[in-house]
Amino acid sequence: MKKLKILLIAMSLCFSSISWAQDNISGIVKDVLDNPLPGVNILVKGSSVGSATDFDGNFKIKAKEGDVLMFSYIGYKTLEVTYKGGKTLNVTLKEDSAQLDEIVIIGYGSVKKSDLTGSVNSIGTKTIQQTNKVDAVSALQGQAAGVVIQRTDNKPGSGGFNIRIRGASTINTSDSGGFNPGQNPLFIVDGIFVDDISFLNPADINRMDILKDASATAVYGSRGSNGVVLIETKRGKNGKLRIEYSNYAGFKQAYHMPSLYNGQEYVQFIKDVAVGRQFASGNINYRASDVNLASDNIFDAEELNNVANGVSTDWVDLIVKNGFQSNHTLGLSGGNDKTTYSAGLAYTKDEGNVEGEDYTRYNLRSSLNSDLTNWLNLSISNYITTAIQNQGSLEAFRSAVRLKPIGLPYNDDGSLRFFPTNKETQITNPILDTKNDTRETKFLQFIGDIALKIKPTKGLTITSKFSPNLKYERYGEFRGLLTKSVSGNASNRRAVVQNRNYFSYSWDNIFNYKFEKADHALDITAVMSRFLERSEYYNNQVRNFTTDDFTFYNLGAGLDIRDVSSGFSKQTLESYTGRINYNFLDKYLFTVTGRYDGASILAADNKWAFFPSAAFAWKIIEEDFMHDQQVFSNAKLRLSYGQTGNNGQGGGLAPLSSQSLLGADATNLGDSSVSTAYITGIANKDLSWERTTEVNIGFDYGFLDNKISGSIDLYNRKNTDIIFGKELPSLTGFYSIFENIGESTNQGIEISLNTTNIDNGDLRWTTNFNFASNKNELTKLAKDQDIFFNVGGTSLIHRVGEPIGAIFDYEYAGIWQLDEAAEAATYDQLPGQVKVTDVDGSGDITSADRKVIGQVTPKWTGGFTSTLNYKNFDFSFMINTSQGAKMRSNFHSNYAWGWQEEPNRTFNGYNVNYWTPENQSNDWNQPGNPGPWGHAIQYKDISFTKVGYITLGYQIPSTILDKFKVSKFRIYATVQNPFVFTNYDGWDPENAGRNQYGAAFMSRTFMTGVNLSF
Repeated sequence: MKKLKILLIAMSLCFSSISWAQDNISGIVKDVLDNPLPGVNILVKGSSVGSATDFDGNFKIKAKEGDVLMFSYIGYKTLEVTYKGGKTLNVTLKEDSAQLDEIVIIGYGSVKKSDLTGSVNSIGTKTIQQTNKVDAVSALQGQAAGVVIQRTDNKPGSGGFNIRIRGASTINTSDSGGFNPGQNPLFIVDGIFVDDISFLNPADINRMDILKDASATAVYGSRGSNGVVLIETKRGKNGKLRIEYSNYAGFKQAYHMPSLYNGQEYVQFIKDVAVGRQFASGNINYRASDVNLASDNIFDAEELNNVANGVSTDWVDLIVKNGFQSNHTLGLSGGNDKTTYSAGLAYTKDEGNVEGEDYTRYNLRSSLNSDLTNWLNLSISNYITTAIQNQGSLEAFRSAVRLKPIGLPYNDDGSLRFFPTNKETQITNPILDTKNDTRETKFLQFIGDIALKIKPTKGLTITSKFSPNLKYERYGEFRGLLTKSVSGNASNRRAVVQNRNYFSYSWDNIFNYKFEKADHALDITAVMSRFLERSEYYNNQVRNFTTDDFTFYNLGAGLDIRDVSSGFSKQTLESYTGRINYNFLDKYLFTVTGRYDGASILAADNKWAFFPSAAFAWKIIEEDFMHDQQVFSNAKLRLSYGQTGNNGQGGGLAPLSSQSLLGADATNLGDSSVSTAYITGIANKDLSWERTTEVNIGFDYGFLDNKISGSIDLYNRKNTDIIFGKELPSLTGFYSIFENIGESTNQGIEISLNTTNIDNGDLRWTTNFNFASNKNELTKLAKDQDIFFNVGGTSLIHRVGEPIGAIFDYEYAGIWQLDEAAEAATYDQLPGQVKVTDVDGSGDITSADRKVIGQVTPKWTGGFTSTLNYKNFDFSFMINTSQGAKMRSNFHSNYAWGWQEEPNRTFNGYNVNYWTPENQSNDWNQPGNPGPWGHAIQYKDISFTKVGYITLGYQIPSTILDKFKVSKFRIYATVQNPFVFTNYDGWDPENAGRNQYGAAFMSRTFMTGVNLSF
């Protein structure tokens, strides 16, 4: 027995020594793009031995040969690796599309993406940074179904965008770079309400969540009827200090430039204008050979000499240059289990394609999140932006296109000529405008928040959050002696200074309770919120300066005070919100939301309103009958109903606009001037909230282990009690009164499709596609009376049964040809003139022949992104399209007419295939002879497809980087906006309706950049 015990002890020691023969393994875990993954859990399968990666993806663990190591990370597929010996083990995890972006921000909280009941699109930092855009709005373009983004201004730093989510939810008649009905969505940056997001550096954004249906936006009640864009900037993460640096630099090139007449072509064009004027007077036998440029007083001796000498000045080419664009972003973050921190600094420079146009922006951000105790958390964040935008001359662009190519830019001594010809008295040398016209905007903006979070008991969290937004803006303008608007007259020198101070804050008190037991999960949120906004402005304009030296910095030097004015506005909003999320069996999801809002801007008896919503989602994929099938990897049905509101600001309502106010004036009593007061408007005590009621049904799907996934949404949105200024009879003494006058609907479909086409280790190819179609219709107006209005030369109408702000004008039907002279005469028209449709067949063209000929909003939009990774190389591109919109083209209105109705304004023009007796074209009317309906030809289809970017990158292998303790080093080259495919032949189809005064060229940018992490 004693020998047996000794043998058993020896055997035990032997087995123990074998079990203790473990290796110390170290390694790194990265994604398919070779980026390190922090926080990856590593477990020896079948044991309690585990570890996790640090901030740079490094890990250490003990294991013996044959052990199976399990690597798991949210958003990525779990990987099992059998350890076969060695001291190092490098692992690559692949994304799991079923879990990607699992946490979605929904307003005053967040949920798992799989538990969403509303319609929400999420765009992560990787997608945002991949676009390499200067502004955050451009980074959204083409990325989300149902989000239509129209760029209205190409000047750097302009922030000119119209953003519509699911169509127009209210009516308006304002010009925002080309009429576009509706309003922009509500932007919320780190919980702070902002008017726009142009102040943000896209590289600072962690994610954007777009709330689209009424169920998702109802938590914002009266502010959510146009959709909500929630933006979260980057925050600290648990782990050692991590430093990230990104940079790009390149040049911008103007392109898609319409062809203008050169000197020789211009002479022929002017002759054809003269012929057209003769045709218009009835002399249809007159020809270009009959034109005498000298005796007909068309050109003077100097101009004739220039023509004889072959002068051909390309004025546009003289002012166009390549603009430089660059961005530097430095960020650091880190922390531990108790406290995380983040900070960043960014610099952006964006030059335009004309001298004097540029934008410089500095961004500074910081955040701190700390668990002071196990029941008390403090978080603080700040985001500061200071920027300078120089618009340059608003006239140079337009003048360069208008000027005759037979003029000269320089005198014999090399100095700039003021007027390019002696006969020219209207359009000055645009080069002088670029050098003598200053329009500078400086602004400083601070947004921040401080929040205390208390956890008094299990499941209950109470958060009090204060979020201020402060913005100071100064605009300075000076028009010097050698600008077109001053034209050498010193008394017209003009200096303008405008100051605007803006302050707002949100104070939110949030109560959240979470409860889970067995098959039930409950998440209850209650919010008490107060919002205040106040703004003041000061405006001064002075003229008649003796010198240009002071620009706008010495208003006292001006002798003619033209304007001294100021203004102040203030409004408040108080809100009480409740939301319940209930999850049963992780299959059946219910959300109920209610918000009670009070707005100071509305009439006294109608300031408060309640906005409810409810939603249901069914995770079909979790049902027992789905477990054995091999087709679906995800299937979820969503149904929602909700109401949101609008306090009428989209229709023009401003603070106190619903009141009857007094204005100051003066009158004469005898020989004396006496101060008086007058009523400025009529109060409407019945004015109340606009309401948006929406039903949404959606289906989230996935096939083949989610290699194919996406969603389909159908919605029906109804707007009631639309606020708008109703015209009044002139005998009342007032122009209009704000009333709840209308109703409208938006119906549409949204489709998103994500595919993993190839994924075999070294090669991975993914694509993302989205499509949206929206039908907008105005269903009710006061007494069903049409509202006619004109924006930028486009004739528009609000009419029941038509889209909001439909185009209402004569329909272009071609050009009258010589063999149609007899028929044209019945309409008092001539060959060469624009023909329009005789809608009522009366044989006469009257206002009754006007009809709805199109809509200014697209009928459908789409986006497509493709990303290809091969080993350390990556290649991606993005395409977005907008189809079915129409607009009266301001470019064609100004530059294809040849100013034929004003003989002295013989401007240059667009080289269009116009009608002549020898060239009977249907493309354009005879110059000088448009006829009474010449404007009808200027309505153009502005559909387009743009390639947003093409990028090629290379990631330096980790085997090289590890020697220098560098986590990531990627270099890339990209071209922004390289191609546009459109039948629109003006400058840019996106802003075809905007005035050419202050316009800018469409450009593409060629750049290179680096992404570096330590």
